[in-house]
Amino acid sequence: MTAQFHDTILMNEKEFSIVGVNGDGLFTPQSIGITPVGIMSDCWRGYLCQYKVNDNALILDELKLSFGIYEGSGKERKFIHQTSPAINGVSPNTPTGQFPAFSNVYERLNLRIQFTGGVLAGDGFIQEFYVHMGFHPAWKYQNVFELLFDNGKVQEIRDVSEKIEQVRNKMSESSLQPDFLKTSKKEREAWIEKTFRLNYDL
Repeated sequence: MTAQFHDTILMNEKEFSIVGVNGDGLFTPQSIGITPVGIMSDCWRGYLCQYKVNDNALILDELKLSFGIYEGSGKERKFIHQTSPAINGVSPNTPTGQFPAFSNVYERLNLRIQFTGGVLAGDGFIQEFYVHMGFHPAWKYQNVFELLFDNGKVQEIRDVSEKIEQVRNKMSESSLQPDFLKTSKKEREAWIEKTFRLNYDL
């Protein structure tokens, strides 16, 4: 396992990592009948979203997707890239290169997202807290904003960096990851599963 790529969100033309989600309605390809394939260890779910806030509305602006099938078996098994269907009237582009990270890239999707809940947007990752597993939680970022949505409309944007710093101070008192030689398989699996969750509680 490796650390995972985060979805991102653009606010005032600045890109933030999505480091926490509480709510329902963020985009998944499966919700429109497209099943991505995880072919990279740093993106097991097989897709990446870039959202933006435009006129106080949450918009899916760009989608990168691994789509295709595996053929063969054993050492001969290989992934065959395919073109995924159009989304919101937009067909994907295919990046150049022999081994594109994502075989289908949708740009300028302008797809309204009816999300209700909260999103944490982080900037300024603190490298000393890097762990080679799952998603990096909000407390590993210097600057964190909470965006609150109702049916895709922004209700409030607030700077929660000070609250996150308090969490960071507490978390930094203990080890960033368990000692895999001294913990049980169940404890290791529970920790790994936790690193792939983005839910939060402020």
